[in-house]
Amino acid sequence: MANENTNGGLSPTDFLAKKYFDQGEKFFTGDGVNVDFKKAASNYAQSAKLGYVPAIFSLGVCYIRGMGVQHDENKAYELIKQAADMGNLDAQFTLGHFYFEGSVVERDYDKAVEIFKAAAEHGHPGGLNDLGFCYQRGLGVEQDFEKAFECFYNAAQADFAAAQNNVGDCYNFGRGVEADGEKAYLYYYKAAQSGYAIAQNNVGMCYLNGRGVNTDHKQAVHWFEEAGKQGNPVAVANLGFCYETGKGIEQNTEKAVQLYTIASDSNSAPGQFNLAKCLRDGNGVKADKERAFSLFKRAADQQFPVAYAELAACYEKGIGTKPDPELAAKYAELAKTAGYPMASATANADKAE
Repeated sequence: MANENTNGGLSPTDFLAKKYFDQGEKFFTGDGVNVDFKKAASNYAQSAKLGYVPAIFSLGVCYIRGMGVQHDENKAYELIKQAADMGNLDAQFTLGHFYFEGSVVERDYDKAVEIFKAAAEHGHPGGLNDLGFCYQRGLGVEQDFEKAFECFYNAAQADFAAAQNNVGDCYNFGRGVEADGEKAYLYYYKAAQSGYAIAQNNVGMCYLNGRGVNTDHKQAVHWFEEAGKQGNPVAVANLGFCYETGKGIEQNTEKAVQLYTIASDSNSAPGQFNLAKCLRDGNGVKADKERAFSLFKRAADQQFPVAYAELAACYEKGIGTKPDPELAAKYAELAKTAGYPMASATANADKAE
């Protein structure tokens, strides 16, 4: 036994590098120790110096998020590209986001798609999911809803929560596949169980509107609360709607206004829209028509369709602004095209997340 390799077949350098990396992972995740991002980043850095590729990538992520080190996208890009060039799939996928978002490097959807495709060909669920997004929006590739659905579906089979949610969207809205409310709910629920806040909000919407599942307002409140705990502003606005209408919880318009305000301050269009209605009508808050108009405008600028109708009414009747027949007609046409031809479409607010 004298010649037994106690390093699991690794060279002394690789063994030490992996030891630093594993220690970094423990501090990053809180596995048996208190979470400490500085110690995590320090251990990743020691491992990265020894050329350990997963540590190079993880250190890059720390710089992207400013966790344990000062946020530095240029440093993050250098590390991510280094790991990507060394064959790390997670790094290659992340590198694609630099090109997709135009941070550090010039935005280049074609380059991003090339990288996402390469990652997808190796079965990387994030690459598949983001390639699907590109097909859905026609960014860097010709728009193709069926290919988008295929990418989302394949990524969802790897239990990738974002992709499960996207498959849910496809079934919910009939994008690239026949609409099916029950399947939409099923995929939203799978992602929600993983703690994915967007999906938790979507599950709440399914329960609120009886989409693919029996209507259950208390369950809707539960899922909006779960997503709201993670800071999802749309869920916070939807929870506010439940308080305003007394659906699944005791009616409390003042609480609704508080939640709408939180969501609005996070630039949530539903939050802005619902807060605007309360301010216009003096519901749970002192009436302020000028501020209401401003919020309707902010929601409309985010292409929140139900806000178009209310903004048209504001311009037509001079609510919070000077009357302007031309702008009233413009927003009325936008509302009609979006399927909201009438103003004061309160009843539809819960369906437009």
